[in-house]
Amino acid sequence: MRKFSCRRSIFPFALAVAALLALPAILQAQSVRVNWSKKVSFAGDKTYAWIPSKDTNHPFYRQYVGQFVRADLAKKGLREVSASQSPDLLVTYHFLTQETEDLETNGYGYGGGGMGDMGMGGMGMEDTTTTEVPVTMGILTVDMIDAKTKTIVWRGQASEDNVLKSTKGEEKKVRSAVDKMLDHFPPK
Repeated sequence: MRKFSCRRSIFPFALAVAALLALPAILQAQSVRVNWSKKVSFAGDKTYAWIPSKDTNHPFYRQYVGQFVRADLAKKGLREVSASQSPDLLVTYHFLTQETEDLETNGYGYGGGGMGDMGMGGMGMEDTTTTEVPVTMGILTVDMIDAKTKTIVWRGQASEDNVLKSTKGEEKKVRSAVDKMLDHFPPK
């Protein structure tokens, strides 16, 4: 008579549960935060002008950030004017990248009990390797400054765990970050 092995029938279920548990970590690769001055009313703001930023060390993204911010602000009824036309807000952005290392662990083999049906005592073998993997972290900050007082009144910030240096998928990441930030402008 053959013994029923619970491990064989649970393995696909356990794998599915592990994948579902890992999903939030994958989805959180990009985080977005916004903050604003509670003392400021944005109701009267109708115009904005761009001011240059010194902190855009990754020129690849310049092509996207400006166009996406302009499009989102236009949807909200703000009109771009020149700085000499007395805008209500001044808008700038900063994009910084930093090279860092991440740890990646890979394992292979079979776990304990894998040979228990054959009377081998339930011992298994597994080998894991952890290596350092270079990643590029990115932080995009969009600031809105009161043109009269020259103080920051609203800030959106998005961080990305691994910014690639290629065009594949990066435009969508920048679009997503800008849209998520400006969903919270003007504050309610």
